[in-house]
Amino acid sequence: MCGRFALSLVAAELSDVFGVAAPEGYRPRWNITPDSPILIVRHGAEGRVAVLVRWGFLGPWMTDAADPGRQINARLETVATKPMFKAAFLRGRCIVPADGFYEWQKQPRGPSRPFFVRAAQGSTLLLAGLWRRNRLADGSLLETAAIVTRPADPALAAIHPRMPVIVPPELVDSWLAADTDPAALASELLAWPTTSPSLVFYAVSRLVNDPRRDGSDLIAPVDATGSGPALLL
Repeated sequence: MCGRFALSLVAAELSDVFGVAAPEGYRPRWNITPDSPILIVRHGAEGRVAVLVRWGFLGPWMTDAADPGRQINARLETVATKPMFKAAFLRGRCIVPADGFYEWQKQPRGPSRPFFVRAAQGSTLLLAGLWRRNRLADGSLLETAAIVTRPADPALAAIHPRMPVIVPPELVDSWLAADTDPAALASELLAWPTTSPSLVFYAVSRLVNDPRRDGSDLIAPVDATGSGPALLL
């Protein structure tokens, strides 16, 4: 799964990478948590647009923003058929840019250890996402999103069995385009090597467990004691 991630691009970098303007209210963050606003890139009436939406996807039948069935992740293997997501998979695909994402490795004893996963060359990861707009019971509209996941790369599976779908740059247009055959696209992404772009991952401080913490220190490597630099894997 993907339950936390970081995005530190400034407005000028968003324009350089995606050709879009930063939406009002956007700011770099290193500990993005569920139910908070996240930046997505999607097709708008005049081309690509970046917007902020709530991370916590509401199904088509949901009218309560706090519905306990809301989801932060969607499995690529079932996204085309699951009632929760199939309409968004047809018409609501988006990109969730990220510096990297956190995964927690279960330990034989004690609490799980957080790891940060990023591109080896430091480039922005292009995570596959889905979004939709719901009319709530009070008449207001709410846009929400989920990050699409897949089985983890064999090396990363030692940390967690699943990972976000990373869309290679050459498939971004296809992912965003409304006329793309979604079944063929899902098959292509499942077959795409998860190590492209090459990923590195390393242990980070358990301070990231606190959703109130937010700073670049959270993605700094630590050793097994949690206090010093670590070798990247």
